[in-house]
Amino acid sequence: MTVTSAPAALRFSSRGLWLISPSYDLVFIIFSSALLLVPHLFAQIGGLSNVIVDLLVTALIGGPHLFATYTMTFMEPHFRERYRRYTRGALLMPVLVVSLAIYNLTLLVTIFFFWASVHVIHQAAYIADSYRFKDPRGRGLVRWRLWSRVIDYGLLMTSLYPIATYKFTGTPLVIGGANLSSEGFETGGRALLFPDFLKFEWLGPLAAGAFFLLLAAFAVKTVWEWRVDLFHLPKTLHMSLAAVLFFITPALPNLDVAFQGLNVWHSFQYLAVVLYLNRLRAERGLIGSELVARVSKSGRHLYWMCLLFTLGAAVIYLLVYGAVVLGGLWADDPAQQHYFSFYTVVLSALLVHYYFDHFLFLQVDDVITPHWA
Repeated sequence: MTVTSAPAALRFSSRGLWLISPSYDLVFIIFSSALLLVPHLFAQIGGLSNVIVDLLVTALIGGPHLFATYTMTFMEPHFRERYRRYTRGALLMPVLVVSLAIYNLTLLVTIFFFWASVHVIHQAAYIADSYRFKDPRGRGLVRWRLWSRVIDYGLLMTSLYPIATYKFTGTPLVIGGANLSSEGFETGGRALLFPDFLKFEWLGPLAAGAFFLLLAAFAVKTVWEWRVDLFHLPKTLHMSLAAVLFFITPALPNLDVAFQGLNVWHSFQYLAVVLYLNRLRAERGLIGSELVARVSKSGRHLYWMCLLFTLGAAVIYLLVYGAVVLGGLWADDPAQQHYFSFYTVVLSALLVHYYFDHFLFLQVDDVITPHWA
């Protein structure tokens, strides 16, 4: 990183740094982070319970976003043909979910939350990489691009866990006179599992130290990029908002609502990305499904189709719930009957979504996930 300035031939119009356009990126990808407040408004001002907030978010945005994945995988003939074994592997997710829901529901919820956190971070890293790969200015600066990715990845991967680690280990974290770790890490009325051998006092400070070290490295890198004309405004905005919001979210007292807030931003952003990628694939003749090509011409059409899939999942939930009640399973525990039925249906679809998206975010196939134009 000894470069003092970017070569004139590599200088680039700031407009060309955006994935699609300044207006699209700012509204749908970056500042859509403001939607994180919506579940809190439902809970604080609307007085809605955590269960109602969860159901509203799942129905209106969470469900549609996860079914949008299927337009690039299950519904895409090219994907099924090119990755047959991988596609079949997705069918193991419902088996895993149902088995764990019967054996240990708390373990299932713990696995879900950990995988969900990795998935959210991976999406943020994918968007940062998309900005980086579209920027032609640093293509000859291999060392800088490597360090830029290492620092960005490290910051995102450490931002969500410091405060959560304090809560898991029970280590006091007093800020402004309040102990943020006093209530532990509990969501959906369940304390998530955490290995006993990791519950030592210095794990929380270690996680926090790693985050702040990488935050400092990110700040230094950003200043250096500004000085040598390699500063990337959209990527820096995206990275800064993601890191700050990821870090703050586990500190909030109502974790159910807090994570649903993060889910709203993540899901809205994801729908905007899938819509554009499907349009790009359609323009290049890369979509094998006429239905997907047709609905992807309009954001509304894509959303309504995915919302219908979500309503279909709700019907399946009611059928499973009815079968559980009629079968007398957990007859003395109605809450268990609901959670088993809900998680069996919703988490099956969600884990398939996570399973496919890790492949899509790696951008290993330009037919399925073409690079941004």
